[in-house]
Amino acid sequence: MVGSIDATARLRAIAFGSAWIVISAVAVAEQRSEGETQVFGVRGKGSRFVFVFDRSLSMKGAPLVAAKKELLAGVQQLRRLHQFQIVFYNERPKLMQPPQLQFADENGLSQAASFVASITADGGTDHLAALKVAMRMSPDVIFLLTDADEPPLSAKQLEDVRQSNGGAVINVIEFKSGPDTGKASFLHVLAEQNRGEYKAIDVKTFEPAR
Repeated sequence: MVGSIDATARLRAIAFGSAWIVISAVAVAEQRSEGETQVFGVRGKGSRFVFVFDRSLSMKGAPLVAAKKELLAGVQQLRRLHQFQIVFYNERPKLMQPPQLQFADENGLSQAASFVASITADGGTDHLAALKVAMRMSPDVIFLLTDADEPPLSAKQLEDVRQSNGGAVINVIEFKSGPDTGKASFLHVLAEQNRGEYKAIDVKTFEPAR
């Protein structure tokens, strides 16, 4: 009788252990699985994403409204175990708090919505400072959105970004007034040197801000 009870207990322990291993394996696989999101049709795949968005004075009105809407839509496409951070910048970068990668769970999405809602357009533009902050988080994908091709990054600064980049794809979305002329700028080079995609968006297509 005792032997039968011991055997049953061992079987239950083995079954419990096997179930725990399966659950753990699924959790690890989900954590490591790639997610995909997009900003204005530019897609990025990975598990760690940083959204770097210009909030300089020239973004005031419809451009900033459209950027915020697209940003939140992009964050909401992530799964719970994917991580993200948002950096809005003018002369200085401003990060969502706490200033590290956050999980895209209910709490993370709520923080993102509150942070994005608090942002206003003001000041000038420093692309490099914001990019450095983003790269230090070692993301898989950086989405850079700006309406400013001035001041440009120099060839040396572009090379410094490429060398400092730990492997992130840098996608670039540029707001322009009018259709894309195809003329190359430092933003094209930035995307090309970091395995990303460049896309121009005509701000005249945006609805006026209310």
